[in-house]
Amino acid sequence: MAASVSKKITLKLLIDAGNKKVLFAEAEKDFVDFMLSLLLLPLGSVINLVTPQNMLGSIAKLYQSVENINDTYLVANLKKSTLLHPTALPGASPLLMTGTLATPQPKKTHYCTRCQCQENISDRNTCTSCGYNVNFGAENEEEGFVKGAVIYMITDDLEVAPMSAISSITLINRFNMKKDLWLEEKTVDVGKEEGIALLAASLQSVTALTDVFLNSSTKKAAVSI
Repeated sequence: MAASVSKKITLKLLIDAGNKKVLFAEAEKDFVDFMLSLLLLPLGSVINLVTPQNMLGSIAKLYQSVENINDTYLVANLKKSTLLHPTALPGASPLLMTGTLATPQPKKTHYCTRCQCQENISDRNTCTSCGYNVNFGAENEEEGFVKGAVIYMITDDLEVAPMSAISSITLINRFNMKKDLWLEEKTVDVGKEEGIALLAASLQSVTALTDVFLNSSTKKAAVSI
């Protein structure tokens, strides 16, 4: 369900204050759904959001070549927008594409109670596979990609897993943290600006959360559009 862009996603960070590094974030379904939806963005849309000037590698030059090429060299009926602003796959985050918060919606399906086959949602009450006349039972009612009512842990390099005491202790041990570690909690809001910064950081860094939420200069560079 779409919401006003002013209603941002809330994220809780656990920070190693001494080293100014995000250890991990505690996130609910809405943020995890947003991060997973980045995998559905076409490359052209990614470059357009991040801007070619902030892209690493040569793909930005390819993008700029399309921007600069004269239309006379393109095949008939081809618009540059097809390459520069491609349509995102269903479920891609409206947070980046339109500036509003909304949970990605997978295709909703129904199943026949007799043969259990799945069909696209429709007004028909007859199964096209077995001919049984029945009201279809709904499934996949929950929108997005992960289940709600669960707290998820997202590491600085964007590894996602269900949150647990064991997983957090394991993570701290992975970094050989000392017992006198100076830990801080920080709550941040994620809107369109932060979303684009996270997209950029995910392509260029293995410390994406630190770059976006603790390193303000990195964040500004990532979203200079």
